[in-house]
Amino acid sequence: MATGTNLVLTVALLVVPVLLLATNWMPKWIHRVPALIVSFAVIFRLHAFWTIDLTDAQVVGYLSSEVTGLDRILHIFDGPDGQMLGLLLGFAIGLAIVPSSTTQNQWSTLCWILILGWGIDSAGFGKISSTPLMNTPSPMDWRSAAYPLLGIGLSALVIPTFVNIESASTSHLLAAFSITIVLIDLSSNSIAWLILGLMAHRLSALRIYAKHGVAHRRRWLGLLLTFSLSILLLVLGLILSSTEEYPQVLWAARLTIGWILLCGILGALTPIMGYDSVPRPEAWGFQTGILLAPALLPNMTLIENTQFPIIIIGIVMPYLAILPEYRPKIEWNKRLVQFIVLMSILPISMYMSSYIPPSLILILLVGFLLIRIHQSGEEEE
Repeated sequence: MATGTNLVLTVALLVVPVLLLATNWMPKWIHRVPALIVSFAVIFRLHAFWTIDLTDAQVVGYLSSEVTGLDRILHIFDGPDGQMLGLLLGFAIGLAIVPSSTTQNQWSTLCWILILGWGIDSAGFGKISSTPLMNTPSPMDWRSAAYPLLGIGLSALVIPTFVNIESASTSHLLAAFSITIVLIDLSSNSIAWLILGLMAHRLSALRIYAKHGVAHRRRWLGLLLTFSLSILLLVLGLILSSTEEYPQVLWAARLTIGWILLCGILGALTPIMGYDSVPRPEAWGFQTGILLAPALLPNMTLIENTQFPIIIIGIVMPYLAILPEYRPKIEWNKRLVQFIVLMSILPISMYMSSYIPPSLILILLVGFLLIRIHQSGEEEE
């Protein structure tokens, strides 16, 4: 049976994306509506915990019988679904306090759908048979307070920084990367993997463009290398992330690999739709597509094992793509050394992730990308 929380979140899922996409034709105060809607859901949570509703799944699951007074309502963001509700509340507040552009609204709409559609299970707030509270203590988890703050940072800082990454300051980039890495470390949220991967790939591509510009000849070889090596490294990352035999891994993940490649191919076609304002728009579209794929269908077999390799692919691929192109300033022996080093980053990172957190590896890679290079982006003769 649906609760008031579920009904309000259903309205939010259906209405808010339309409002965000149509902001230019709406009153100026319309960006505050998402926060208002989610606030109603939070009010239903407050009421359920304050009255100790024994037919509410979240109350029974995360409230101890020893908790009394105002301490009861401090548990409204407990549990995976409660934490995602806190993230959504913070995300909505960020939308309300920060002016946004059309592009920001498009990415915010995607994140909103992913948080609500895939991040929150309606059963977490559903009605159940009357059940007594548990006797074991239910200590407060600091994550319950962290998720609303991360949600504010996601919509108010991370998405605007990603959209305007060409002109973003180093401090904004550092803050945006920090928020996404913290969110990955806390919950391995697919949205955090997505935004982190998109920012890292875009920053890597801008770094290469600032240093080498765009080649006049043999650009098609760079594109061909981007497509083929991305597939090869994706399969390699899947094999290295599993303890099973590689034929079994590839067979189990065949639909996942196909879905990721389909998204990459569709992304590579986006320049014909007008998305061609970036250097190497086909390569950008392909990498964006494969970064989007795990977030769009996060429950596919072994797709969670592709998130870390895909980010590394997005970082190294712009460097690999320039190697076969016509660039007289880069000697061939230097190209060979760069190819070997870049191709070894993924297997080394996958091996090291067994001993150190992947978030630490991402911090090291992102730190390298944040080193500024002040060179012109003129085409190389």
